[in-house]
Amino acid sequence: MMRLALLLAYQGTRFSGWQIQETPCAPPTVQGVLESAVSRISGFHVRLHGSGRTDAGVHAHGQVVHGDVPDGRFPPQGDPVGPDGCDAAGRRWRHSLNALLPPDVRVLAAHAARPDFHARISALHKTYVYDFWQDRAFTPPRLVPFVWPCGPLALDAVNAALTRLSGRHSFATFRNVGTDTESDVRTLLEARMDPLPASPFLPPHAPALRLTLRADGFLKQMVRNIAGMLVACGQGKLSPDAIPALLAAEDRRALRSPTAPPQGLALARVAYPPGDGFDF
Repeated sequence: MMRLALLLAYQGTRFSGWQIQETPCAPPTVQGVLESAVSRISGFHVRLHGSGRTDAGVHAHGQVVHGDVPDGRFPPQGDPVGPDGCDAAGRRWRHSLNALLPPDVRVLAAHAARPDFHARISALHKTYVYDFWQDRAFTPPRLVPFVWPCGPLALDAVNAALTRLSGRHSFATFRNVGTDTESDVRTLLEARMDPLPASPFLPPHAPALRLTLRADGFLKQMVRNIAGMLVACGQGKLSPDAIPALLAAEDRRALRSPTAPPQGLALARVAYPPGDGFDF
């Protein structure tokens, strides 16, 4: 057997999230669609493991997945991983899988991983991005599945809030129920909000904004709850000075702002020790 690592991108709009549900559901899950394709090539069922469980409607630019596949199908030949993130066997897996997968799920890169590599456990940190559309006059139709049209935000308040969130804290206040963890403590390594370039093909408009959060781990819907809180700060409904008390409360009920909608969120990148992941 060969442990296969995949770098995956998908548009989550029509999926019920990454993870296969205990009870079969419609619409499908990304894991279910991908396992079906891998199993069809392998000749038997292959269980795949993702680096994170994206929710329904959430996208991925760089989800990492691993699974054990028969090395006789596309035998590894000891070839080095190239700049495209593939070795020889990985390129054949990528080609074959993309021929079977729907167009809203793509394998970007693939290679043979070490036998003990685990897409989730081996990860050092993850990066999520969340996109906001500020202009109330219109939202470009091509962006509708990928942004939260929240309206104008005061960036000074948003940045003040992000400063207070950075570092190591219990993020229990920003966690929705549904997943058991040993600890709610996470280290937020990077937290910033950046204006995106205005489109030259549109009338003058307020710039879209991109929130980037990088941490050693994330709790269930933590990014979406942070995004909802930032909008409240940017709209003057919540003071950034309230954030230390919210963190100290360690209780989701203390956070009055809503969970942000899923379509603005994407898993952007998962980082691993050198040689373990996809080092672009």
